[in-house]
Amino acid sequence: MNWRNRLKQTLIAGLLILAPLAFTVFVLVQVFQVMDGMFSPLVNGVLAAALDRPDLHLPGLGLLLTLLLVLILGWLSRSRLIHWLERVIRRIPVAKSIYGATKGILEIISQDQTEAFKRVVLIEYPKKDIFAIAFVTSGARWGEVSERLADVLLVFVPTTPNPTSGFLLLVPRSEALDLPITVEEGVRMVISGGILLPTPRSGGLRGTGGPVSVPAATPETAAETAVQTAPEEAPDATSEAAPDATPEPLSEAG
Repeated sequence: MNWRNRLKQTLIAGLLILAPLAFTVFVLVQVFQVMDGMFSPLVNGVLAAALDRPDLHLPGLGLLLTLLLVLILGWLSRSRLIHWLERVIRRIPVAKSIYGATKGILEIISQDQTEAFKRVVLIEYPKKDIFAIAFVTSGARWGEVSERLADVLLVFVPTTPNPTSGFLLLVPRSEALDLPITVEEGVRMVISGGILLPTPRSGGLRGTGGPVSVPAATPETAAETAVQTAPEEAPDATSEAAPDATPEPLSEAG
């Protein structure tokens, strides 16, 4: 490997570390500025009146007040006042759509990942002998609708590299193959387009050069293996015709 390839790999490795770190810091700074700025006018007004210093601003006080407001609303979330406010908002034509969509997205995000996505499976999609990675969200038994829906899994098939979009499919439970990987590893594999291969907990799937899982032996394969590996039988000495050792009679002398 020459110096150009080594330099390229080093730059890519550094970019893979810097890019997510910079994006994380950017998002956290934006969230802090938005939450801190919600009560900045109120904090600045109180400080200006109390200390006679209109130019004084303490970063973080607005964030603390915002968190305090969130805690109070969370504590009052089951009260009649909050339910009454929700009913009022849901009656406003434009506000009800924005409020309903925002609340639904936040409810999905706030759920535990183990509840949203239970496990990772493989399903034959979009046609036979072609497999797609899917995440199990729940199960259903709709035998009263159709016998084919007596025991199905609701799975989410994400798109690459954006796993937030995809398809919701109903798959028979017997046709879903469990993968011994975590949900986080499955999402990482989808986002990377298969570049970042996971390390299963119980073996079987590995990256390039890793071990290959051996399928369990069935009676048919065991019989074939026994026939192929059985030693050849030695020829039976008794089955071969022994040479006639009886001497021929001597002819009488004339």
